[in-house]
Amino acid sequence: MKKLIVLLCLSVLVLSVFAQTEKGHVYLKNGSIIKGKYSYFNDGKQLKVGSAGNVWIFDADEVDHIASKREGKTMFDEDMVTDVKWFFRTDLGVLAGNSDNSQSAPFSITGSANYVITPNFSAGLGFGVEFLKESYMPVFANFEYRFRKQLTSPYVFFKAGYQVPTEDSNEIYYDVYPIWSSFAPWPSDMGQDGLDCRGGVLFNPGLGFQQMLSPNFGLNFAVGYQFHRLNYEGENDYSLDIDYNRVTVKIGIIFN
Repeated sequence: MKKLIVLLCLSVLVLSVFAQTEKGHVYLKNGSIIKGKYSYFNDGKQLKVGSAGNVWIFDADEVDHIASKREGKTMFDEDMVTDVKWFFRTDLGVLAGNSDNSQSAPFSITGSANYVITPNFSAGLGFGVEFLKESYMPVFANFEYRFRKQLTSPYVFFKAGYQVPTEDSNEIYYDVYPIWSSFAPWPSDMGQDGLDCRGGVLFNPGLGFQQMLSPNFGLNFAVGYQFHRLNYEGENDYSLDIDYNRVTVKIGIIFN
């Protein structure tokens, strides 16, 4: 029982030490900046900083301010430390529009991992799922430009990639005639088993607005134009391309 009590006391002590220790940037009044783990002791009168195997102790009045890792690891505020180079964006919404060859507003969800090349410009790769007449997985490159280096900023984006089919065609497209339908084979000769999905290219430029609720988490709203061409193949060398021209309306989250 005594050993158990001792272990519990040691656990509480260790947890309390870790709870009071944070990583960040310590700015001293003499102009020096030290990056590492820091903690106050001696009733907050002194600060201990550990960095690269070294330990420094400063009086509290020697410290100008501290940017914790929680506060500093962001690329969305010019007044904070910009030591994070990656952020992740997830968007979900609809592809709005009416046409004879598709649903009126298919659901779409996409996510991308993005690398900050300059404070305003980033590039990344992403994928998702879109529920058209068949389900597709868009795989794309994502480019973004933010107009302001602040927690609140509009941005423009451009996605380019390919729609990868994830299932067979759900419909026989008897009502869609290709431009060359005056040539054999006729659409009615394409067989009774439908068409094979081959996917196709996609392009999606647009404009968004993001609001960071904290340095590491935020929300965004975006609208854009999406074009993608889906290719189908059938019997007797039958081939059909269907173009989608849609307005994307999405909300999303950002985190890093």
